[in-house]
Amino acid sequence: MEPQSKEHGILTGEGFPLRSNVPCSLFEILNGVKMIPITIWLVEDDAGYRRNLRMSLGLEDHITVGRVFPSCIEFFEALGSEAPPDVVLMDLGLPGMSGLEAIRKLSSEAPDIAVMVLTVFKDKEKVLEALDAGAAGYLLKESDGPEIVKGLREVFFGGSALSPAVAKIVVEELRKPSPAEDFNLSSREVEVLEKLAEGLAVKEIASVLDISVGTTGFHLTNIYKKLQVQSQTGAVAKALRAGII
Repeated sequence: MEPQSKEHGILTGEGFPLRSNVPCSLFEILNGVKMIPITIWLVEDDAGYRRNLRMSLGLEDHITVGRVFPSCIEFFEALGSEAPPDVVLMDLGLPGMSGLEAIRKLSSEAPDIAVMVLTVFKDKEKVLEALDAGAAGYLLKESDGPEIVKGLREVFFGGSALSPAVAKIVVEELRKPSPAEDFNLSSREVEVLEKLAEGLAVKEIASVLDISVGTTGFHLTNIYKKLQVQSQTGAVAKALRAGII
């Protein structure tokens, strides 16, 4: 179980509105879609936090909290026999199998399911390990309702969601010089990675690099294959560690 924090808006009732009324994500605005229903599963061992989070997210018209689990073991048991969710909202400090182990397992066995971490841990090692393992987002439990809802939308549409403190870690890693391992990436693929690290969406990258969205997607597919990752955040994390960008 993770340590409790009085900063948790959901636990204290502070700063966590019943409905988020959060604006659409950039991806949704650019692509002319919004309020597409999202089914999530929640893996959280803190019963009080789990209950309050489920209740709060359940008030969002476009979000269905399909299942909740206190451990990864129970989560994987259900995943093998039920229709999978669109997004898994997962703690890291879990009993038995850790959240990191679960993310690696999901990335290998069910790469189409997006994982967003929701945790109190904000140390660099855990952040980079989670992103490298395949997490599409990493939010801290001090995040309020609108941030969590916005993050779920972002990862559902193939983007990433990072709390400010986590984004700072990624930026600091980006600035650190290190020996480069190129993974046989082309110069264009490196450019795409650099734009991802800057927080640009696929359509924005296509516009900046003056290529089509389809071509950008093709480059992303090659990047994922060469780096052996399953998400944009995983690609950026691995590229940072390898000194590619």
